[in-house]
Amino acid sequence: MHIESGFVEELSLRAAAKKCVETSLHQMPHLISERSLGDSVDELAEQTGARFKAGYAPFLETLAMPKKGLGPRPISLLSPETRTLYEALVERLKPRLPTPSRSGSIEAHHLFGTTGPQNDSIRIVDFDIAACYEYVDHRILSEELVIQTLDAETVSVLKDLLLEMFPRGVGIPQAMEPSHLLADSYLDQVERNIVRDGYEVHRYADDFRIIAPSWGEAHEAIERAVDVTRQRGLVLADGKTRIRSVRQILEEIQEQEKILQQYRNKAADELGSIDYVQVGYEDFEEILLEPDPDQVDFAALAQVVEDWVSGDPEQRSVHAQFGARALQVLQAAPERISDEWLVRIAEREPIRLLNIVRYLAGRPETEENWSSLSKLTKLPRKSPWARLWMMHLGDQLEKKGWPGEAEFLEWSRTLLTDRYETVRAEAAWLLAGHKNISFEELADLFVASTDVTRIGIAASAGRMDVGKENRMAKALKSDSVLSRAAYEWGRVYAG
Repeated sequence: MHIESGFVEELSLRAAAKKCVETSLHQMPHLISERSLGDSVDELAEQTGARFKAGYAPFLETLAMPKKGLGPRPISLLSPETRTLYEALVERLKPRLPTPSRSGSIEAHHLFGTTGPQNDSIRIVDFDIAACYEYVDHRILSEELVIQTLDAETVSVLKDLLLEMFPRGVGIPQAMEPSHLLADSYLDQVERNIVRDGYEVHRYADDFRIIAPSWGEAHEAIERAVDVTRQRGLVLADGKTRIRSVRQILEEIQEQEKILQQYRNKAADELGSIDYVQVGYEDFEEILLEPDPDQVDFAALAQVVEDWVSGDPEQRSVHAQFGARALQVLQAAPERISDEWLVRIAEREPIRLLNIVRYLAGRPETEENWSSLSKLTKLPRKSPWARLWMMHLGDQLEKKGWPGEAEFLEWSRTLLTDRYETVRAEAAWLLAGHKNISFEELADLFVASTDVTRIGIAASAGRMDVGKENRMAKALKSDSVLSRAAYEWGRVYAG
């Protein structure tokens, strides 16, 4: 993909490169190929500009990430240069794009239509778009962006970049802020059309809420939404379209709060104690001692987690809605959540592995953390996303030669032959930190890799090469300006 020199010079590549090396993708660990360029923002910006001026084929790797419910979500991991250009192009368009839907809170979205004077005939319609980012049509998107920004040159370059990444002419990378902005522009067309039909609409990402005056008009609103989305290559998600009254929505919110309060009340009763204070020679007064509020919360949320993991795995209970919050709060609890519970949570809801990793990262018991992590590697179903998060945690834990640590490293070595190069690169970085990989293995990984991960493998070589420079490491280091920068960063990190 060739871009004219004058246009490249107008892009804010340095700001985009800085964002690339400092921020991870949404719900993804910060990958080593970007993290290792933290001290080399200028070099990344310069290399991005030079390569696209000369003609550069963008690189990406798509891997599966679990989502709530069934099915995976495809996440596209870009090379640092490709991501830098993508960030810079969308940032150039951003001032004239619609206000990001995520600038508001999801709580505000859930309350939309439920405040103010109530009318029993009003119905609230909720729906979302199935696999929205995967089916964004480049032609339709480009037309909308030109209309909104009047920047035909930038839109044309962006369209070419998207087509290089997704040759079928549909799809944008997931889990990236620029893609959120582009998706907002795309879905703004849907929202505008529904508003023109006289409905009040609120949108958060691809979740829509419509206020309809009656049950009949609620169905008409859904039919209209189906027509408008289909014209843009999109469809409504099966099983997620709902029609409810305001009273029903408020009752559901109150019921959730009531359930959590019941857990707190029960915990407070069980933790409360009675003491006796002497008030006379032989007289005593009974005093009820109130439990510490933190202890009540810990006990209540621990019970939520227990009921969650012991419930029907095929039914999404109300407990699951509190699960992520419970794991976060219970980081500070005196008692540790059992490995059995953690494994069962990951088995029944794979997307919760992220919450489990964060829970373990916040616990102080190093040996137990290694043991928990080792047990998680034995899960029968581990997506590449899950493997990345497990290695991310393993790299954070203190190295002391614990039994669980040895088992985890043995598992990590099997990932050096993983089908996904990003998984292989993260395994190389982790193992280099334990001096558990050879320079020959790193060289083989480097040869088999693309620009998505080569920088990370060079950083791994630097992490290994803390003494006299190894000749194989020197060959990896000399591949490019960015490889040298990542290699030196890896040496400093290791030291």
